[in-house]
Amino acid sequence: MKLAITHLVLSTATFGLMLAVPQNAQAAGLIRSVTATAPGFTINSQGSLAATTNGFGLQGPPLNRPSLTGTHAATNTGMTDPNAWRSSLLTGSTVGNVTINFAFGRIYNLAGFSFWNLGGDMTAANQGINAVTIQYSSNNGGNWTTLTDPGVPASFSKGPATGVVSAQQVSFSPVYATNVRFINMTNHGATAPTNYRLGFNEIQFTSIPEPSTTLALLAFGLAAVGLRKRI
Repeated sequence: MKLAITHLVLSTATFGLMLAVPQNAQAAGLIRSVTATAPGFTINSQGSLAATTNGFGLQGPPLNRPSLTGTHAATNTGMTDPNAWRSSLLTGSTVGNVTINFAFGRIYNLAGFSFWNLGGDMTAANQGINAVTIQYSSNNGGNWTTLTDPGVPASFSKGPATGVVSAQQVSFSPVYATNVRFINMTNHGATAPTNYRLGFNEIQFTSIPEPSTTLALLAFGLAAVGLRKRI
């Protein structure tokens, strides 16, 4: 009887571990189906905000699929197959009002993101986001908190004047988030009335795994093993 009880307890613990590992591995990584909005600054904007979160323009492999690494094609905000976004025309008094909101659809344990600025020609590079304040919300935008972890940038690198754009990878202490937003932005110097815009090519967010209920099962099994040894 004692041997049977020990075997059952160990089997429970082992089964919990087997379930926990793959479930947590699946929970980690890219946050998919992110929705980007820029209230008040999309009329007469260029390109597509949807293209900034769906992987279109990323060089892969696989091509045009979400990824946290790799390069992005040169900025295209034309009418055909846009792979980036530029705001409506700005002025020195309105640029600080631009807010870009990224909604995840549910809460995640957010741990960082990869960002590709505008680039591929001089105008695009100058219109890329420069200074930025990054905030997160854990209640769908009801309240916002500024990310102050040392890994969080206060500005984004300028994109190249020619060629493809490399990822700027950002990581920080995890926070529970349903949304992220960029505020207090400037660009990299494009301030002429005809091209005073700001924008970016792509952003992809990453989360870390959550403790699953199977870990509780594992803990129960291991606790039972300890109890069995003491009996």
